[in-house]
This record gives sequence, structure tokens and C-alpha cells, in this order.
Amino acid sequence: MSGTQLESASVSGIGNQPYRGWLRCDPRTKIALVFTIGCFCVTLMGGDSPSVYVMRLLLSLTPIPLLLLTRHIGSGIGYALCVVGFTVLARFVLPLLTGAASWLLYASIGMMTQILPGAMIAYWMLATTTASELIAALQRMHVPLAITVPIAVMFRFFPVVVDEQRSINDAMRMRGVRFGGGKMSRMLEYRVVPLMTNSVRIADELTQSALTRGLGYADRRTSIAQVGFRLTDAVLLALCVACFAVWVLSVVGVLP
Repeated sequence: MSGTQLESASVSGIGNQPYRGWLRCDPRTKIALVFTIGCFCVTLMGGDSPSVYVMRLLLSLTPIPLLLLTRHIGSGIGYALCVVGFTVLARFVLPLLTGAASWLLYASIGMMTQILPGAMIAYWMLATTTASELIAALQRMHVPLAITVPIAVMFRFFPVVVDEQRSINDAMRMRGVRFGGGKMSRMLEYRVVPLMTNSVRIADELTQSALTRGLGYADRRTSIAQVGFRLTDAVLLALCVACFAVWVLSVVGVLP
């Protein structure tokens, strides 16, 4: 990716496509939702409590409608198929296995069902939020610059790396470098090494671009990004609060 392309990408949000439909959410709501799903699905906070388990199941399904309703149809359907597939494996295949095969499948299902919800909700946040919106939201939360600047650079970094990987794949495909081909031994040299070197260069250029635009300025910065809470934010925030309320009630013994 050339310097001109990188510069134009950093201005436009670098691949992040802001969603402007009725399900548009404030970045602070998305952060709260990512944090909630991370707590209950990834870290399994609440243990094996029946009420927390039902709530955790609801949270693991939350990315599906969010992805579908924000026009990320492929990702939503793919995640839904993964959920159905892991459920079928756990329900019908796992009881038939014994020994090491049973343990390996159980561990694989457990790891994927814990990681996937958090990964998909983070992908939804990344795909529907621009860097400008995120910076404006963090500024309203009075987050220190020492945290805002790295997050802004990282938020711009991943879409650029994905575009860079696609460019490398296209170039290698034209040269016949692919899995299973006669040049498979050159996969590391022609794909991984350019991606790593370009990633270092991109991170450095994005950092310089962010600082040049005054992201490190100590006073309050203005922004054209429109952030604010709406009805959808109230619904998603109520879901987050309800999850933690269920957890507290299960800890004190009010809920099973």
C-alpha cells in the first residue's frame, strides 16, 4: 500500500465502515457490550450458576442479530453456523467419544465457545465504528491521552493490515504461490515476511499521522464525528446492566 493510499485510508477510517442505520450505537455502548461479553463468555464469570448460564447463552447469541442488522450478513451467518455446529458436536458427537478424542473435542468446543462471542462482538465494534467516532467517545469519557493515542492507532492498524494482506494474496496468486502448489516452500518468504515488515512500517506511519493531526494535543479537540446515546444504546446498556444484576443476585443467593 503506497503512502498516498495509506494517507487517504487514515482520513476515511481505514476500512471501518460506519453504520448509519437505525441500529447505530454510540462507541461507549459498544465498549460496554464488549466488556460484558468478555467478562461472562470469555472469562466465565459467575461459574456454573443456572441463571448466569442462561444469561451467558443469551450474550453468546447477541452478535448474530447485531451483525445481521448492520449488514454484515456473511459474518452473522458464519457465526450462527459455528454456534449450531458446536452445539451439535456437544450434544450428539461428544457423548459417543471416549478417551483422548473425547477430551480433545471437549476442550476444543469449550475454547471456541468462550472465545468466539468476544471475538465476534469485537469485530462488530471494529467494523461499524470509525476511528474518529471512537476518539470522540473516549474524549467524552475523559480517557487520558496515554490510552487514547495507542487505541486510536491500533483501531486504524487492523483494517490496514487486512487490506495489505489482501494485496499480498493477490500478488502471490498472480505468481502462482499458493498452498498445494509447486512453490509452497516460498509461502513464508513471499507472504509472511512482507506482511510483518509492512505491519511495522504501517504502525509507524499511522502513529506519525495521528500525532501530526494533533491527537496528542493536551487541550480538548473538536471533532465532526457525531456520537451520542439513542434508543438502541439504552436497550444494549440495559442488557449489560441486567447481566451484572443477574450475576450479583446469583452470588447473594436470590437467583439459582
